[in-house]
Amino acid sequence: MRRLLDSLYAASLVLAACFLAGILLLMVGEAVVRSLGGFITGANELIGWSCAAAGFLALPSTFKKGDLIRVGVLVDWLAPPARKVLLLLSLTLAWVFVGYMLKAVGLYLYDGWVHEEISQGMIMVPVWIPQSSFLLGSLLLWVAITDEWVRHARAPAHTLRAEKPIQIQDDGAVAGGN
Repeated sequence: MRRLLDSLYAASLVLAACFLAGILLLMVGEAVVRSLGGFITGANELIGWSCAAAGFLALPSTFKKGDLIRVGVLVDWLAPPARKVLLLLSLTLAWVFVGYMLKAVGLYLYDGWVHEEISQGMIMVPVWIPQSSFLLGSLLLWVAITDEWVRHARAPAHTLRAEKPIQIQDDGAVAGGN
């Protein structure tokens, strides 16, 4: 199960990177085509959708790696039992909020699908198609939070830390940390 979840988070991050590469290609392509007197139909819509997709699809992996904004330094000052309780409470709160977001996004996309809502712009597509990255990213973030909650609940309190410890290697290089 661990390998499957880690593979899902990694695949989501790779997909986010592909959307970022797509943004680069579209922006450079649009600049070149405009300098030649033309334009790429729907480039603005595609870039906007790709920005949203890249952001939401990167969330699960960045959460699991601890690269999201946190106040872990304060949490790590607590005694291990209190630290575990606070971490579990924080993860529970995040799980509830992201679960609510997941439900709201799912209902929003379902409504757009049922009512056959079409995008407004140069490219006419059902809006649920480009917005589905929001749903997928939210779902995987919810799974990642659930995964972390289970990991924290099973771990002995003294082993839990909110921040990764920074280690200075013999050659002076810094390893770890967020």
